[in-house]
Amino acid sequence: MRPEIIFRAKEIITNKYMLCQSVAKATRRLHISSTNTQETINSAFERIASGSETFILAQGVGV
Repeated sequence: MRPEIIFRAKEIITNKYMLCQSVAKATRRLHISSTNTQETINSAFERIASGSETFILAQGVGV
């Protein structure tokens, strides 16, 4: 499941290092201690892959 999400997110942010940094930042912002970190990471990838403009603007990533 995650590889599919990663490939969709890579269509939005083509630079793999910027994608990694964006996911790391999003994970830190979205993580709640009662949830699994893996679920939070998947959520971050899904938000990027969806192309949500609010998420992209909040991250400061120019598309």
